[in-house]
Amino acid sequence: MARRRYDVGGKWLLQNYPVDALRVGGLSDVVRAEPMPGEVVQNRRLPDGLLQAFLRGESEPCHVLVEIATYPERRALTQALDDLTLAYSALGHLPDLLFLVLRPKGKFRIGDQHEVASKLNWSRLDAGWRTVEMWTLPAESFLDADVGLLPWVPLMRMTSPPETVLEKCVQRIEADAPINRQGDMLAISELMTGLRFPDSQLLKLFEGKRAMIESPVVQRWKAESLHEAIIAVLKERFDAAPRDVTKLLRGLRDEKRLIQLNVLAAQCHNLDAFREAIKE
Repeated sequence: MARRRYDVGGKWLLQNYPVDALRVGGLSDVVRAEPMPGEVVQNRRLPDGLLQAFLRGESEPCHVLVEIATYPERRALTQALDDLTLAYSALGHLPDLLFLVLRPKGKFRIGDQHEVASKLNWSRLDAGWRTVEMWTLPAESFLDADVGLLPWVPLMRMTSPPETVLEKCVQRIEADAPINRQGDMLAISELMTGLRFPDSQLLKLFEGKRAMIESPVVQRWKAESLHEAIIAVLKERFDAAPRDVTKLLRGLRDEKRLIQLNVLAAQCHNLDAFREAIKE
C-alpha cells in the first residue's frame, strides 16, 4: 500500500508540475510540458507519465516517458522495455525515457540500458534511457528553484541539517504554491520525507500545516487504504473478491461510506448482499 502512495504522489507531480519533473531529470532547456492523454496506450498499464515537452529553440515537441521507481529493482528493466515498445507503437517514433529512482536498496542499480535476446538469438532488443537517483542530487541547489521541485527535495542529498532544509520547503510551499495545491504539495513532501527519514520527528514539520488544508491526494490515500481493508475482509470470509465488486469499490472515495462498507463486509451473509449494498 505504501508504494501505491508513492505512485499517486509521483503521478500528481507529473500531472501538475511536468516541467519541474523533467528538470529534476536534468532537462534544463524545457520551457513547457504537458501530459499526453492516457488513451495513447490502451488496455495495458500506462507508464507513470508520458509527457510532451517543448524545448527552448525547438519548434517541435519531444516525447518523454517518466517512470518513478520507489527502489531500484530488476523488474524495472522489463518495465522499461514495455514502456518504450508500447509508446513506440502508439506514437510511431521512439520517445525518451527517464527513470526517477527515489531511494537506494541493496546493491542493485537500474543503470541506463537493458538488452534481451530471443531463444535462437536471431532477434535482439537493446534499450537505453536516463536514470536519476534522487539521493545523489544536491538538495540545497533546488530550494530556491520553482516551487514544483520542492516535494522532491526531501529525497536529495543534504549538506545542511535536514530540519533546516525541510523547513525551507514548507515555507516556500506556503508562500509560493497556489492555495488549491498547497495541501497536496505538503502531503507529498511529507510522504517523501517519510521514505527518506522513516519514524522521524521531521514529519511533524508537515503534519500541522497539512492538517489545516484539505488535500485530495490524502483523501485518495485514505480511500485506497479502506479499499484494501475491505477486499481483505471479503477474501477472508468468502475466499474471493470478484472483479466486478472490486471495480465498484475502487470507484468510491467517500470515507464515511467506505467505513460503512468495511463493517458490512464483516457482517453480510454473502457476496451478493455486499454487491447490492455497493450499488445503493
